[in-house]
Amino acid sequence: MLKMKISALATLLVLVVGLENAYTQSFWEPVTNITGYISTEFNYFDDLEGYDVNYGASVSEAGILVTYQPASNFKIKSVFVYRPGYDFDLMLNEAFGELETSDALKFKVGRFLTPLSPMNTYYYAPVNTSATLPIIITNNENFPLNIDGISINGSIGESFKIKYDVFAGGYTNSTWKPSGAISFFGQEVPYYKDQIDSRFTIGESYNGSYNVGVGGKVSVAYESYVEVGAGFFNPKKETMPIAITLPPNALGAGSPAMNITSPTGIKRPTWGYNAKLKYGNTEVNAEYWTGDIQLDAIAYDFSGGAGSPTVLQAESEVELEGRFIQLSHRIDKFIPYARYEFQHTSDAKYKRYSAGINYKPSFTRTVKLEYMRYDHESGNINGVVASLIYSF
Repeated sequence: MLKMKISALATLLVLVVGLENAYTQSFWEPVTNITGYISTEFNYFDDLEGYDVNYGASVSEAGILVTYQPASNFKIKSVFVYRPGYDFDLMLNEAFGELETSDALKFKVGRFLTPLSPMNTYYYAPVNTSATLPIIITNNENFPLNIDGISINGSIGESFKIKYDVFAGGYTNSTWKPSGAISFFGQEVPYYKDQIDSRFTIGESYNGSYNVGVGGKVSVAYESYVEVGAGFFNPKKETMPIAITLPPNALGAGSPAMNITSPTGIKRPTWGYNAKLKYGNTEVNAEYWTGDIQLDAIAYDFSGGAGSPTVLQAESEVELEGRFIQLSHRIDKFIPYARYEFQHTSDAKYKRYSAGINYKPSFTRTVKLEYMRYDHESGNINGVVASLIYSF
């Protein structure tokens, strides 16, 4: 019901603001722009456990972007991106109206990409330098991909700029969604939890549930040479299904092994920092995100009735930390790049190293080839990603 109310309100505001500007700016010639792309991808991993195949090729993304600008200071934008295994709600990435009263004051209403991370706003394959996005973006543990709500944003200054963005709205939880030709990307955390026989994880029904939250970001920039920013995201406390694996005898001598799910209250505010340096054709991007994730006691009523639930874990805090740094350098139509990442979620901790080359012979074609290595106590994994992107 809340999701429907927010969507209806967003649609109404988009229409009201759009009509208002269309009448007051009658001199403007409306502009419509339609673009899109298709990305095919090949993945190979040398030592994945629990997967039937270690290589595969598929259409990884197919997107279409439609922009309609009925007035000089108002536009409507929508982006739909097909991904195998995703439902329509997850594929409708953007659908918003934006009113620009000045560079310093803009209003955005509808569904838009969460503006907390610069890399999240370069989410689509043709505009990404690398063949894979950083884990802190694809895992959606720190903030969702997009928000259904309202944003107030802008920038002040010329050479030296102060940029801001504050927003509020609702979103669909989609943590750890698989992607890629063999569906490993996005599954790193549950994969390593399986490798270490982790007792607790997020239940499958969490994906698709809805929550609301507020967030904001502020950054300072000097021309295109340097930009440093900080942001936060604070969702409303919600109920998360915790999937629990109980080994034999955990509840007493002779008790069987059990897999149960316990709904548990959780607060998950997160905050982070980002920086970009650019000099000539060389660019460095870096981000750090962390969170103080607070879980209520995990309890389960084994009687199946109204008995006293058994407390399986007292109130606790889950460690969440992710960071990356990426270096790239353009040489004519080639962009070689390298990236280091670290991810820590509860009891899963691992590193990823990536290096590759982006070749763009024309506006419509992009070819990427990337090598990656995961380091984890259960064993290291090496992989290759090759992608061909056609834009129109």
